[in-house]
Amino acid sequence: MMKKWLIASIALFGVWSGGASAHGTVPQAAAAKHETLTVVVNGVEVSSEANHVTADGKMYVSIQAFAGLFDASFELKNGNKEAVLFGKTVPNVRMAQGVPTAWVRDLAAAVGAQQVTHDASRNEIYVLALPAGSIKVSDTVPAMGEHWGNPQAGELPIGPFYGVHNGRLVFLEYMIDQNDFESGKNHVNLKGMKGVPSPSVVQVDVEFQPAGHPGFETPHYDIHLYFISDAEQQQIQ
Repeated sequence: MMKKWLIASIALFGVWSGGASAHGTVPQAAAAKHETLTVVVNGVEVSSEANHVTADGKMYVSIQAFAGLFDASFELKNGNKEAVLFGKTVPNVRMAQGVPTAWVRDLAAAVGAQQVTHDASRNEIYVLALPAGSIKVSDTVPAMGEHWGNPQAGELPIGPFYGVHNGRLVFLEYMIDQNDFESGKNHVNLKGMKGVPSPSVVQVDVEFQPAGHPGFETPHYDIHLYFISDAEQQQIQ
């Protein structure tokens, strides 16, 4: 079934890995309003009074606040000019109000984030940091978004899948075979959002697929945990 699912996914959608984008520099207009500019990771804010925009338009945030979202620690070195986070060196550390800060793009690279985008309408920098190995496995599905997952981890087709729209995390999904429910089979300790920041679940959809669908043709249940409202979900095209 795993091989069949992967072949179907590649044939229908194409599979490729994502990399952190270069959108870590704030446009001049946003920099002028930096007191209201926020940085979020998977929708969870990196909150610190030390966050600031540099003269060249780069958004710097508290390393401690950023690392804390991942329940991770960091180490300063080289005279507090560098930091080590998840074994990766973060350069050009700047002290702000006595707090070590770093360019959000460098921090995103250290945690293996898939994308970094700037949303001018929200005056927000959004870091998409899914679990390691997550890649895009489908284009946008109406009222859902793109599907991301890890085909190499033996997690598919059950999941987790991560829904992404415009670079933002919008849902977490599992697909459970109907026979698993009928036979009383347990699925415990599924990976989900382990190791990465998770926003609050707003709504949950449990939908039966009697004939399955492309990628998982077996009758099954799709379980979506949405981090956005139903109104926002329905606007995804």
